[in-house]
Amino acid sequence: MIANGLGPAWFPAAWRRWLTNLSARFFDEAGWREHDEGYDSGNPSRAACDFKFLAAMVRDASRVKTVLQMVACLFIAALLYILVRLFGWTTYKNGK
Repeated sequence: MIANGLGPAWFPAAWRRWLTNLSARFFDEAGWREHDEGYDSGNPSRAACDFKFLAAMVRDASRVKTVLQMVACLFIAALLYILVRLFGWTTYKNGK
């Protein structure tokens, strides 16, 4: 599977591209690529996929150059984690 970038599959492609490009300033794409693959296959569980996604974003936040960037990364990571926990069920295993 090719990752669709940040945002659910039902988001318009332009929105996903914008979110992905914005987030690429802070995060490594591998975090959301693996998240998308886990969601598509249904393995591991959704909670495990989401936690791995959060852990990857926190690791990326630890590598930024300034404390301000780190705080911004951690805030965005927490927000994205909350969003996938609240709404990820709509796309996990294609919403099944």
